[in-house]
Amino acid sequence: MIDLRRSGLAFGAVMRRDLHVFLSYRTRIVSQVLTSVFSLTLFYYVSRLVHVSGFPSPASYFGFVVVGIALVSVLYSCFSISEMVRQELVAGTFERLLLSPFGAIRSVLAMTLFPLLYAFLLAAITLGLGCAVFGLQLHWSTVPLSVPAMALALFSFLPFGLLFAALTVATKQGSVGTSWVIALISIVGGLYFPISLLPEWAQTASELQPFTPATELLRHLLVDSPLHTSTVTAIAKLIGFAAVLLPASLFALHHAIRVGQRRGTIIEY
Repeated sequence: MIDLRRSGLAFGAVMRRDLHVFLSYRTRIVSQVLTSVFSLTLFYYVSRLVHVSGFPSPASYFGFVVVGIALVSVLYSCFSISEMVRQELVAGTFERLLLSPFGAIRSVLAMTLFPLLYAFLLAAITLGLGCAVFGLQLHWSTVPLSVPAMALALFSFLPFGLLFAALTVATKQGSVGTSWVIALISIVGGLYFPISLLPEWAQTASELQPFTPATELLRHLLVDSPLHTSTVTAIAKLIGFAAVLLPASLFALHHAIRVGQRRGTIIEY
C-alpha cells in the first residue's frame, strides 16, 4: 500500500513538472487553439462547397470531420512521448530517472500523463468551438459516454507512443518517422473522410489498427454517426488492441533501455 502511494506521488510529481514546463511557454495554448479554429473554419467551408457522398447534408460531414480534428490532437500527444524522452536525454536528466527507485519505465509512463490529459482538454475545446462558432450539433444524450470511450481509445493509442519512445532510446533521435505515421493514420483511420472512399487494400489496413474503431465509436457517441459494426464490437476491438499492444510496447521500451545500459550508451544523445 505504501509503494502504491509512493508511485502515485511520483506520477503526480512528474505531471506537475510537465505542467510547469508547459506553462512557461505562454503562447503555446493560444497557438494550438488558433490552429484548431483554422482547421474548423477550413472544413466548415469545404463542407458547404463540396457534396460528399454518403452524407445527407453539409452539417453531417462537418460533424464527421470535427471529431477527426479533435482526435488529431490526441494522436500528436501520443507520438510526442518520444520527443519528451529525447529532451530528457539532451538535458542529461534521463539518467536521474533511470537510477531513481521509480525506474525508467514508470518514469516514461508518467511523462505520458500530462500530454494525454492536455490532448483530452484540447479535443474538448475543439468540439466546444465547433458548437459555439460553427453550429455543430452534438448528440447530447450520449456525449457523457464519450469520456470513458476516449479513455479507452487513449489506452489503445498509447502503445504507439511507447514504441517510438523505445526507438528514441535506441537511436537517440526523436520523432523518428512520426509525421509519416500520423499522416498515414489520418488517411487509413478515416479522420477526414470515410474509409469507404479508399482502395480495397487501404480499407483492409484500416481494420488492422485501433484508430478506425475509436474514431467510429466517438463519432457515434458525439454526433450520432452510424457505426459499421456494433458498439460492443468497437469496444472489444479497442480493448483487444490495448491488451496486446501495451505489454508489447512496454517490453520494447524495457529492452531498448537494457541494451543501452549493456552498451554504455543509455545517456548518450
